[in-house]
Amino acid sequence: MNKIIKVITIFIFSMSIARANDFVFSPINVLHGLSDNQVRFILQLPDGRMVFKTSGNINIYDGAHFKYIHQVSNTVYRLNSYDGFYRIYQGKNSLLWIKDSHKLMCVNLRTEKYLSRLDSYFKNKGFKQPVDDLFMDSSQQLWLLISGKLFKENSSEFLNIAANQGRLQDLAAEKNNLYLFYNTGEVICYDLKTKRKLYNKASYPVQQQPFFENTSLVVKGNNGFYQLRNGSRGGFFFFDIHQRTWKKILETNYTLNTLAVNLDTAYISCTNGIWKINCHTGEKEYLPTLKKVDGSILNTEISTLFYDRQKGLWLGTLNQGLLYYHPFRYKFIHIGRSYFHENDAKDIIVQAFAEDQSGIIYVKCQSSIYKYYSKTLTPIPDSSVPKEVLKKLNQNIKTSNYKISLTDVHGWKWTGTPDGLQLYMPDKRKGKTLYTSDGLSNNFVHALLEDRNKNIWITTSYGITKLQADSINRKIHLTAFGSDAGTLEGEYTNGAIFEAANGNLYFGGINGFNILNPNSEESQKLPFKPVFTNLFLRGIKVQSEKKYEDRIIMREAAPYTSKIELSYNQNFLTFEFSTVNYQNPSQTYYRYQLEGIDNNWQETAFGLQNETINNKGILKASYTNLPPGTYKLKVMASGNSREWNGQVTELMVTIHAPWWKTNTAYILFISFFITIVCSVIYGYIYYSRKKLERSHREEILLVRVRNLIEQCNSLQSEKEIYLAKTNEETSQPIESTIENKADAVFLAKALEQVEKNLGVPDYSVEQLSRDLCMDRTGLYRKLIALLDESPSLFIRNIRLQRAARLILDEELSISEITEKVGFSSSSYLSRCFQEMYGCRPSEYAEKVKKST
Repeated sequence: MNKIIKVITIFIFSMSIARANDFVFSPINVLHGLSDNQVRFILQLPDGRMVFKTSGNINIYDGAHFKYIHQVSNTVYRLNSYDGFYRIYQGKNSLLWIKDSHKLMCVNLRTEKYLSRLDSYFKNKGFKQPVDDLFMDSSQQLWLLISGKLFKENSSEFLNIAANQGRLQDLAAEKNNLYLFYNTGEVICYDLKTKRKLYNKASYPVQQQPFFENTSLVVKGNNGFYQLRNGSRGGFFFFDIHQRTWKKILETNYTLNTLAVNLDTAYISCTNGIWKINCHTGEKEYLPTLKKVDGSILNTEISTLFYDRQKGLWLGTLNQGLLYYHPFRYKFIHIGRSYFHENDAKDIIVQAFAEDQSGIIYVKCQSSIYKYYSKTLTPIPDSSVPKEVLKKLNQNIKTSNYKISLTDVHGWKWTGTPDGLQLYMPDKRKGKTLYTSDGLSNNFVHALLEDRNKNIWITTSYGITKLQADSINRKIHLTAFGSDAGTLEGEYTNGAIFEAANGNLYFGGINGFNILNPNSEESQKLPFKPVFTNLFLRGIKVQSEKKYEDRIIMREAAPYTSKIELSYNQNFLTFEFSTVNYQNPSQTYYRYQLEGIDNNWQETAFGLQNETINNKGILKASYTNLPPGTYKLKVMASGNSREWNGQVTELMVTIHAPWWKTNTAYILFISFFITIVCSVIYGYIYYSRKKLERSHREEILLVRVRNLIEQCNSLQSEKEIYLAKTNEETSQPIESTIENKADAVFLAKALEQVEKNLGVPDYSVEQLSRDLCMDRTGLYRKLIALLDESPSLFIRNIRLQRAARLILDEELSISEITEKVGFSSSSYLSRCFQEMYGCRPSEYAEKVKKST
């Protein structure tokens, strides 16, 4: 009987290992950017990014890049009551609470920094006493255990649980009830409205408490809670909140590390491999070893695991980094070199495929033939191969000069070349060539096949391309598949492509081949909207809270930034987005539009537009020399379906104008211009008026001078006549005019002295005053009183009057007149003449003639 049980156990164990082959994991470790390979906890943020807590620090992963959050001093708070494993809680305010044995830390995701001095944080929240433990329920409500009381953060509510037996290890909330899980195995339910204890239920007898009393992990499920417990043994339990009953689902003699539940399926990590349990039927599947993409087997402790919202399973190992599995990640089954039985160093070149009547596939390589059946590859001698199959294999082998061509159901002719795929339509004279820029995996085409669904499959030197042709709308849609979809790393073989009777497609290449069931392709809607991950300014990555040219561009981390402000010269920008498409990152399509710049949506995919998208599904949209203004950048993402019905990520971008282009500057400029214009007009009017006044005053002065001279001459004549008649002096008639006569005599003498020295250029006021036997001050006062002009102006005006008369005589040139009237240069004469007469000397004669 024991032997039978042992055989059955071995059979079940071997079956579980065989079924484990269905799980093919992709490794992600330090070679891909993970900080270190010791993964302790995994969490997914609401925007889809993954958080990996390693022994070194926190890693935030967007599908392509890892961002590290380093721990600094004064960030660890002591938790006296917690002695369990790593736990991370995500709060509503973008805070990550990290618990380790007797330790508590907190990270602000918006600043990507640890909070320092958590004791001050709790005191500011109103908690003066030390916090013994910290919990978070499924609604992201934070609970603090302080001196036997359970406080709700941001509330005055609390539960007094000091009377309960045991140590509180976990809690959960459902509607108005709070469930407390103790190390004794009991759950105690409280009514949050009345603060009354409703009931308590134990998950196992008292004598079993040492088996499971050390750690607890509670996960919410349908109609209850799943609990993982550890002590000297490991246990997996379920508590039904409606029936108020416990159920033990699994018990092991080793530690169970982490629990993740998706619908009715539970995944549990342990010291060797993982457990997969159907919680509804109780069916259990143990996977002690795990298979990686390259075919190697991994046998290590799985320290933690997580089931994400894209239905992918993440495993964190003790010392080998991360493993990722998705049931639809690898569309192509990869039969690599390890499946073949050839041990030499030469390449294994798969040349052809054939199928017998029973559906068995035969694979022809250079040195041998293999039979592929039930996921097993077996070498067989040529003599064991059915003759009709052998004939087909030999017919299907293509030589190096094989012409790769195909005419599809539409009558379109396709020709594969070493540099692109050529298309010839019957109704068009000129053909067309498709390249990688159009969506082809690689430009070197090795084989073509049209399947029963009218899709054309193309193998290249790197990857496989699916081509769908719309003959009505004359459109072609290309979907490229790379190694992340399971295709070969090397190139494919000429003509080694085959469609089996069941519709499966076979693609032969170097060191292996691929198998694809076209009907198994699943096009999933991406669960997350694109995440803004990075901003590059002139090619330099912008850091949050850092100044660039005296301006902080991002005050928070990029995923939490909805608006950025830039200076006018900070207008060479590259925006980076991720759809966190972990399943098939290269099968990500984007639409983006910068309103105000792009008139329409710009659609792009991996390999289409000058590496706008890389094979990790990261979009980089660049804009150069953006003018000042406010823009809205909108980004959408889709999978292979290209259904643009998902959420839109929006980012407001403001580029401030330079100060001289602002409204305030324009107002100042206009005001300044108006002021200048008004000043010029006022100055012109003022100068013209003064000029007219001066000209008028000079004319009056000249008239007065002439009148005085005439009076002087008249008086002199009268005097001579009178003296001649009377031959004596009479004082009375003369005394009435003596004052006018003296002024006239003075002016006549002054005029005489100036005219006498007109040819002397340096004849000055001092010389005139000496000739008149007066001091300079007296001369100045006298001329101001009589003529209202200074001596220098008096001399200059007499010179100008003489110049005017000489000009009218038209006997001398301007240069000769300049010298004759005592001016130092013709230009100075011209300037002074224009001030007095309003025209240049050369224009004066003509002006006088016109006026007369």
